Amino acid sequence: MAKKFARILGVIFVVTGIVGFFFPLEKVFDLTTTHNIVHLATGIIALLVSGSETNSAAFSKIFGFIYLLVAIVGLFTHSFIGIHFLVADNILHFVIAFASIYVGYASSMKQNS
Repeated sequence: MAKKFARILGVIFVVTGIVGFFFPLEKVFDLTTTHNIVHLATGIIALLVSGSETNSAAFSKIFGFIYLLVAIVGLFTHSFIGIHFLVADNILHFVIAFASIYVGYASSMKQNS
């Protein structure tokens, strides 16, 4: 489950990172250069770990908690380290965080049983 999740997430983030350089979607998601670089890096890392269920589960947990922190920060500020947070960004960050945490732990529990 985590391998598939990491692959899908990786592809989405790489595509989002590339597209964001050309179409920043400023009215919905304010994709700055920093934001796009973060998306590209996240996507590449996700694709690199997606060959292993264990690595994908670990990535999902770590990535999920990082995105949860980003979502919480976005509730209190509209800009942080060159990334702008709009309402849609915050909602998406929370959804990605909870989905990642769920997949990471569900996959780990499945492996241990």
